[in-house]
Amino acid sequence: MGVGTEGLYGELLATAMRLASSEMSLAIPSLRAVARECGVSATAVYRHFSSQSALNQAVLLAVDASMIKALGGSDDPRRSPSQRLCDIAYAYLSWGLANPGLYQLRFESADQLGADYVRTDAADTLLALIDELFRSSGTASALTAEDLWVSLHGVVSLRIHKSGRVWSTPAVEQVGRMLAEWGLADRRA
Repeated sequence: MGVGTEGLYGELLATAMRLASSEMSLAIPSLRAVARECGVSATAVYRHFSSQSALNQAVLLAVDASMIKALGGSDDPRRSPSQRLCDIAYAYLSWGLANPGLYQLRFESADQLGADYVRTDAADTLLALIDELFRSSGTASALTAEDLWVSLHGVVSLRIHKSGRVWSTPAVEQVGRMLAEWGLADRRA
């Protein structure tokens, strides 16, 4: 395989995330499944993750980092608060639909993961930014960051779980109408 010890950690973590995403399950793949996929022994995995719990927690933290990076990369402080809210909403939709397994793992697996479910302050930080943008957007809406999150989660989750349904409107258009109804017209350049 030729991967150094430090590189193996990253490869194992990336493989676990890929397997979790592609399987669209609410579980993180086993240490043995990750080892098999990477072509290494289970012993090699245990050098980096002392238990399944350690792998579960590392994957959840990596999922948060991936999502926050996608959402943060869409936030341009030079744009108006209303435009920034739209950008973040579309980035959330895009990330969730592009990563259905990871999305479910993060937002729909707390019961299955039990004590391994790690909560970070990433979501709270993002919600605080969105709340601030709502307050400074000048819209007459009484919406909060949680209202936006609940609505976006509904769109993403339904699109993931009802993938065989023929939707009358593309998800991006649906979110655009929702944002416009809230006075957050999409004025992306």
